Amino acid sequence: MEDSLRPNKEIPAEFERPILTALSYFPELKDTHIIFRIRKAYTPLTTKPDFTSVFKRKDHRTYIITISNETADTLTRLLFQNLTFEEQVGVMGHELSHVVDFDSKNFPEEVSNGIGHISKKYVDKMEFDTDRICIMHGLGKYLEAYSMHVRQTMHVHNWRGVDFVNEKNETHERYMNPDTIEKYMGNTSPSH
Repeated sequence: MEDSLRPNKEIPAEFERPILTALSYFPELKDTHIIFRIRKAYTPLTTKPDFTSVFKRKDHRTYIITISNETADTLTRLLFQNLTFEEQVGVMGHELSHVVDFDSKNFPEEVSNGIGHISKKYVDKMEFDTDRICIMHGLGKYLEAYSMHVRQTMHVHNWRGVDFVNEKNETHERYMNPDTIEKYMGNTSPSH
């Protein structure tokens, strides 16, 4: 894979191919410092700015994408290591879309974003918009593969995330369903 995608990236060797593939759809992140780390975590994947970098200029920020290698039994099949290549690229595209979103915000907007996480409605909108960013970058088919895997694995139509794993609330589409992804793919010309 291209060496131009590697600067300022710390990528675990075992996931290099899907991460670099997803990164190739985000040319604006070429110089962005991103640490991809593997840890035991309940949530299969999370993205956040490094706390100290929130106070820095955008071009000096660092983002951390945590890839969980161990979680609750009900979520094991959603771990990155248990996904197909297409599904890995799709969910990594979603996480990189968070980086694009975070990177577009100034400090007050970042603080507001952090406070917004208290509201379920705010998080619903943020995650839905993150999927839209992913599709706009040309990763719709990969995101759709991941979306289908989650829904088949978790036996749900709408997926609101791991915090709602025991709730069968079918009214909130926090993360786009495959049919919604297809609708947006039909209305969006990718930037890749």
